[in-house]
Amino acid sequence: MASRIPRSFLPSFPRPVLSPAVGRTTVSRSIQTSTRRFAKYERFPSGYSPSPGPNGGGGPHIWQYFKRRLGGDRAVWVYGVGIGGGGIYYVTHLERVPETGRLRFMDVDEAQERELGRQTQLQTLSEYSTAVLPPNHPTTKRVRAVATRIIESSGLGRVKSGGEMGAVEGKVPNFGGGEDVGEILFGGGEGGREAKEGKETEWEVYVIDDKKTKNAFVLPGGKIFVFTGILPVSANDDGLATVLGHEVAHQVARHPAERMSSVKVLFALGFILESLGLDVGITRLLLTFLLQLPNSRKNESEADFIGLRLMSKACFNPSESTKMWQRMSESEQGRGLPTDFLSTHPANEKRIKQLEKWMPEALSLRAASPCGDTSSYYSGFMDSLSPSSPYSKGIW
Repeated sequence: MASRIPRSFLPSFPRPVLSPAVGRTTVSRSIQTSTRRFAKYERFPSGYSPSPGPNGGGGPHIWQYFKRRLGGDRAVWVYGVGIGGGGIYYVTHLERVPETGRLRFMDVDEAQERELGRQTQLQTLSEYSTAVLPPNHPTTKRVRAVATRIIESSGLGRVKSGGEMGAVEGKVPNFGGGEDVGEILFGGGEGGREAKEGKETEWEVYVIDDKKTKNAFVLPGGKIFVFTGILPVSANDDGLATVLGHEVAHQVARHPAERMSSVKVLFALGFILESLGLDVGITRLLLTFLLQLPNSRKNESEADFIGLRLMSKACFNPSESTKMWQRMSESEQGRGLPTDFLSTHPANEKRIKQLEKWMPEALSLRAASPCGDTSSYYSGFMDSLSPSSPYSKGIW
């Protein structure tokens, strides 16, 4: 019995020795388990993975992405039709600027443009009502005289006299009513129908007594605003003609209406990019730096070109335009940006170079102008005035 006991245990010892085989089985199971996990991971591949799949395909699933992003097949089709319709609308509203031939998008008519100009005029007069110089003020008269030469020599309408202007107080509105800008731009407003199409433009000149502001601007409908701060920089009538010619050119080329039209394009592009998942902040930065600011600088350069021609045709000296911008650079005293990438206007140095390039044509246009030697007689008359005269060059 005792001798049997060891024998009964002897066969059991080899079994633990077989543990490597069991280990191999465990390893095999481990490999199989890993294979299952790998297969399970491949069942849900990322739509953005550029690596090829088991069948050799790869790349983003654009259609699936749009479906998830927009909410189904029908939404994708509606989205595509909308973009296609917008593209057709954009192409059918392209036109060329008559003075330069530049292609642009324009879907704001003159009636809407004039109504927006009227509202902005009333708001500006309300803001500066106490600073607007009277129509019979010597400075206002001189600014109006320069503007009249530019406008009437090119057949752009007529400038209202001081007697026709009336008191500013009578033009300041009561802002309890009025139309919304959106109604004017997108339809539904009454102001557009009130504007008289085809009527000769009647320009109005306002001089605002603000010596700190070196600026001038024009509103649709021929409303010119000049701040007295720009007059020392202008220095003389030719310099002032450079400023006014530039501002009148904005109206001639309908740049305000072009900017109104571009607002719709920017809004549509922003909506498309944001709906596709692009961050709102990034979308606005892209549209601002790639579209809005470059278009603004393009408009300013175009106004420089047209304005130079307008002042030359009115027999002002176009060579004074470069001097005026040099004085503007000096007055800014380094406050301007070194590059125009972040600005709505071209850098002054760039404007001067462009004006110099256009100068031969401007001088030829001035020489061929029917006004002949009128400008020289006018300059002689101005020089003959006494220093105390309100029309002497020292008034600035």
